[in-house]
Amino acid sequence: MFLWHTPWGYALRSMGHNPEAAVYAGTDLRRMTMLAMCISGALAGFVGVNELMGVHHRIVLDFPAGYGFAGIAVALMGRNHPLGIVLAALLFGALQQGGAELAFDIPTITREMVVVIQGLVILFSGALVQLPRPWLQALFSPRRPS
Repeated sequence: MFLWHTPWGYALRSMGHNPEAAVYAGTDLRRMTMLAMCISGALAGFVGVNELMGVHHRIVLDFPAGYGFAGIAVALMGRNHPLGIVLAALLFGALQQGGAELAFDIPTITREMVVVIQGLVILFSGALVQLPRPWLQALFSPRRPS
């Protein structure tokens, strides 16, 4: 909601796409950079609040291990769009939970295999993003009479 329906969100998006155009439109880049860092820091703090408030009733060392990998992968797969990020997060959550259940049921499947599958999903979704573009352009381009 913030990024797509507020003037500050518009300024953040325009700054991310083209800083020179954002300056021309009257955006203060220093202020928007600080706003982006404060918002991202607050969101990162919300990630750890459940763990730090005692969900396990003990201190767990290295609890955020792997969160950065998953967060960057989800953002890349979701193309930094809120709906895409939600769908990518659901996919990665299902992969992680399903991999843990599968590793519990079948001892020959390890945690590393699940990480490799996640990496392959990232690789193919990132590498194949431009693959259907020529066919789609040919399909939807207006036909010119010869």
